Amino acid sequence: MKKTIQLLLFCFIASYVAVAQKPAKVEIVELNLKSFKQKVWNFDTDKTFKRVGKTPIILDFYATWCKPCKMLAPNLHAIQEKYNGKLIIYEIDIDKEPELAQRFNVSAIPNLIFIGNTTSYKTELGYQEYEALEKMVTKYFFTKK
Repeated sequence: MKKTIQLLLFCFIASYVAVAQKPAKVEIVELNLKSFKQKVWNFDTDKTFKRVGKTPIILDFYATWCKPCKMLAPNLHAIQEKYNGKLIIYEIDIDKEPELAQRFNVSAIPNLIFIGNTTSYKTELGYQEYEALEKMVTKYFFTKK
């Protein structure tokens, strides 16, 4: 009986440790105008593009009614999971934040903005397969020049 209790206790502790060691799921944060100014670019103080911070950023301009945007979302989540801590992905709903869409000349969606350095960015338009996104991330953020 004592061995059975010890075995059960051991199994309980082992399963608890295994669950506790699972990394937390990385979420993509949706930005509004105020949070955009805090986390990406405060265009009230910097009239020309000058981003906040140094971690590479992908801005995902999307709409809830856009089917290609919905298809792209899992691929962006996979990229965020893979590069956790090495890049940040933010979502911007163009219906809620038309001023931000206008600032980046977003006229079609999905529209991805890759921000690697402090003064410029690159735009990619349309649905992207995971492999294509992976190549873009490498090209824009992690290729030595």
